[in-house]
Amino acid sequence: MMKSVRVAIFASGTGSNAEALIKKMQSLGGSIEFVLSDKPTAGVLAKAHALDTKTYVIEKFQDRAHHEQEVLKLLVQHRIDWVLLAGYMRLLSADFLQSLADRHNGHPQVVNIHPSLLPAYPGKDSLERAFADKVEQSGVTLHLVDEGMDTGAVLKQVAQSLKGFNAFNDFKASIHRLEHQIYTEFLEQIVTGQIATQFFKETIEC
Repeated sequence: MMKSVRVAIFASGTGSNAEALIKKMQSLGGSIEFVLSDKPTAGVLAKAHALDTKTYVIEKFQDRAHHEQEVLKLLVQHRIDWVLLAGYMRLLSADFLQSLADRHNGHPQVVNIHPSLLPAYPGKDSLERAFADKVEQSGVTLHLVDEGMDTGAVLKQVAQSLKGFNAFNDFKASIHRLEHQIYTEFLEQIVTGQIATQFFKETIEC
C-alpha cells in the first residue's frame, strides 16, 4: 500500500488556488493537512473552513527567524512532506528551507505557482505588469522555492497568448484557470507517486 503524502498549503490572499488544491485532494480520497496564513483576515481561511480543512494563522513577527520557527513547529508536528505556496506573500529563508531539507533527504519540497513565464515578471503584480506592457504571451510557472524572489528551479511552464484579451479581468481569469489546472495536476502526480516524495523523517541524523 502506497504511503500517504502529507501536504500543507501556505496562502495570504483570497485562496482560489488553495481551494482548487483542497478540492482536488478530496477527489483523490485524501485531505490537505492544513492551510497556514500569515493574515487573520485572509479569504483563504473561510474557503478552507468551508471545505472542512484545518487552518492556522501565524502572523508576521518583526523577528523573521522567530516567525519561521513557529511555522516549522507546525510542519514538524504534522509531519508534512510537501508545502505548496498559493499566494503566500513572504519569502522563505535559506535556513528555513534547509531545516525542511534536513527532514526530507536534502529536498525541502516547497513549491510555488507564479502567474508569469519566469524569469519575466517576478514578484507582485505580475499580471498587471505584463498586460500593461502588451506582451505577446504570458503564462504560468510552477517552480521549486529557494530563498530568492521566484528564482527557484522551474518544474513546468505553460504559455498563454494575450491575443484577444482586451479586458484585463478576462486575461486574469484565464491565467487563474491555468494556475488551477497546473497546480492540481502536480498535486495528483505527487499523491499518486508519479513524482517521487522524500517522506518526512522523524529524527535528523547529526
